[in-house]
Parts: sequence; C-alpha cells; structure tokens
Amino acid sequence: MFLLLLGAALAATRLRGRARQAARRVIQSISAFVFIIFLHRCICMLRGWAFAMSLMGRNNVLAFGHACMFVVIIAVGMAFGRFFCGWICPLHLLQEGIAGIYRRRVGLSSPRLRRLAGYLLAAGLTVLLVWLAYLVRPGTQFFSENVAAVWGLALLALIFMVVAHEHWDARAKKLKYVSLVMWLGLSLAGVFVTNPWCVLYGDELDYSSLVALLAVVSGGAVISLAWCRYLCPAGATLAVAAELAALRVSDPGNCRHCGRCELVCPTGALKEGRIDQSSCTYCGRCLENCGFEWVRGTDSTPREVEQHA
Repeated sequence: MFLLLLGAALAATRLRGRARQAARRVIQSISAFVFIIFLHRCICMLRGWAFAMSLMGRNNVLAFGHACMFVVIIAVGMAFGRFFCGWICPLHLLQEGIAGIYRRRVGLSSPRLRRLAGYLLAAGLTVLLVWLAYLVRPGTQFFSENVAAVWGLALLALIFMVVAHEHWDARAKKLKYVSLVMWLGLSLAGVFVTNPWCVLYGDELDYSSLVALLAVVSGGAVISLAWCRYLCPAGATLAVAAELAALRVSDPGNCRHCGRCELVCPTGALKEGRIDQSSCTYCGRCLENCGFEWVRGTDSTPREVEQHA
C-alpha cells in the first residue's frame, strides 16, 4: 500500500497533462490487481478497524493486522486528502469507466432533455436491480444478508432525487457521513457488513454485494461517481481527514465563470472556481484548466496563479 501511494504521489506531482492521467490509469489498474489478488479489501478497512478495536488488549497482533490498512490510508488522507480515492481505489476506476455516458448526458443543451435522460437511465437501472435483488434474495436473516444491496438501492433512490433537483447535489454529499455512522454502527453491533467490492473475490461470492456493485458502477452513468459523492463510508472517513490535508488543488482566484472546471471534475467538487475539499479525489483532471495547480498548506492562491490574475 505504501509503495502504491508513493508511486501515485510522485506521478501526480511530477507529471503533467496526458502523462499524468496515463500514469493514473496504470497505477489504478495495478492497484486493482494487487487488491484482488493479495491485499485486504480497501473498503473493508472500516470493518477491519472495528474488529481491531474489539481485539485490543486480547490479541494485539491480530488487532494490528486488521488496523494497519486503516491507519496507512487515514495517514495519507491527512497529508494528501482523498488521494487514495482518485489514484488507488478500484471502485473509483470502475465508476470512471462508465462516466462517459454521464458526460454525454450533461452535455445536452436542454435542462429538460438532460433531466429526462437521467430519469430514463435511473428508472431502467432501478427496475433491473430490484428484479436482480428479488432473484438472489436470501432465505434467512434478510437485512443482515442484504446490507450491501440496501446501500446500492438507496444510492439509486438518491440519484433520482438529485436528477430531479440538481441543486441538491451539495446537500446530498453530506449523506456520506450518515452512511459512515450507520456502517460503523452495524459493524460494531456485530453485523458482518459486506460491500460492493466483496463480490470481486473468487472465494467470496456474495449476491448482495453483486447487486450493490452493479448499482455503484451503473449509477455512475446517471451521475458521475455517485457512490463516491454520496454514500461511500471510506470516502466519508477520508473527507474528514482531507480537511487537514497539506497538498491541495488551488483556487485560481480569477474565475471567469466559464463552467469548464465543473464539466471536467468527475465528483462535482468544483463550483465557479471554488473547491469542495471533502469531495475532491485528487484525480488531477482540473490541473490543466483555468490555472489550477497543486499547492502546499491551506493557501489557495499559489504564486503562479497570482501572476496571471
């Protein structure tokens, strides 16, 4: 994990333009392979932390094993924000793969037509996933065996609301903190909470996770990276850490209200040149637009931008 994050940090800060994005794709692909074959599931780091807390003082070695991934990722989050999300997380990569459909939809000039396209996509996905969830429903312990599917269907319901009222996007992003509290609460209560990522493991075929994974990935066709924006518990944890981040994307300070940065940003973290630090996943797509740059510390107006202003 440390080597992956180190390589990503060097690529993000040393490379520019297409080279940076090409390196990001390579690192994301390597990370997905490494996670699936070798490492602890990244999104399960929260459950691992809950297990670690319950084992402290009784089996410290096992507690360390469960907590180490959480500690590394949170430490990086405190230094570099949601860098893990944009450069390492395999779910981010999967969602980006389908985000082109979203970009074509938001490119429609008519707001009514854009909204109608969103409704049709969301309705079709909801019908498909409800039908799939019904087919694979478990016979016992309905809720505890379907937690991941419940989160996936909740995501689609949320997508419907945001499509209908686009200005609700900023408010909906705060729900990821509610998702985090509920996820941790269930884990601490002893519910084995699966997630949209578990189904990718060959020895862990979980149908609830399959439903959730389809909801997360296909939901990105309606709203780009909807899971990362609204409900990801790990993303919420890193969003809290990101408020302390030393490395940030700068606010150019001379916004012309052209809207280019808003179209480029996959998580909706940019609005009229202003950056929502809790939503930025450090993908770097904005860095070649309107003078955005990496900056250190909390200063949002770097020297290079000041010279252009």
